[in-house]
Amino acid sequence: MRSESKPSQRSGGNTYAISHASAALLFKKKYPRVGLIPLLIAAQFIELLWIVFTYLGIEHAHVGPNGIELDYIPYSHSIFTGLFLAGLAWGFGKSVRRTYVGTAISLAILSHVVLDLIQHDPNIALLPLAWGPRFGLGLASHPVADFLVELAFGVVCWKVYGGSRALLIGIVIFNVLNLPLMFSAIGIGSAVGNHAAVLPTLVLLGVLASGILVWWFGKETIIPDEPRGTVAAS
Repeated sequence: MRSESKPSQRSGGNTYAISHASAALLFKKKYPRVGLIPLLIAAQFIELLWIVFTYLGIEHAHVGPNGIELDYIPYSHSIFTGLFLAGLAWGFGKSVRRTYVGTAISLAILSHVVLDLIQHDPNIALLPLAWGPRFGLGLASHPVADFLVELAFGVVCWKVYGGSRALLIGIVIFNVLNLPLMFSAIGIGSAVGNHAAVLPTLVLLGVLASGILVWWFGKETIIPDEPRGTVAAS
């Protein structure tokens, strides 16, 4: 944890697009009655907020010695924001007697927070404020470990889900495509950082591409439905 308002970090907000999408597979397996598309949106919702806020200039990044540094992301990526959005999803589901769906969506949202806390350097605020403590284990600062952990996570999600070979190949390819962003020495950071709109646009394309990949090949897998009694109890 760090208390500075502008911690330094590698390009951490965009290297997990495929991992966030892969996480949706876990919740589809656990909650088969919930559509894969809503789970994919929920797992990436915090990233979508960051994209909008960055386009609007509310949050921003810059190119530093270590590549792209996400130095101001307190609103989209604070722990409070994730908890609030998850609570909102659960509460709405409960209010319309869809607690089963609300629980699945809220957990998918929270998965984004957990993965980012592992991957980011300390730049995740506790509250959506410009000051205060920042959290993050800093996996992004170790690109080789970052790549291996992301790849392993994607494979585990695929295995638990029981996905097709095509889905596995897609997950592996998308992780490999993240390598230029993980290794700032390749020079991608400077090229991206020279134009404010380039980074959020690349991240948006990554979110859309990874979501389409996981949905297209994930929908081929048939997940056994849960007994009616289990759902009714929720």
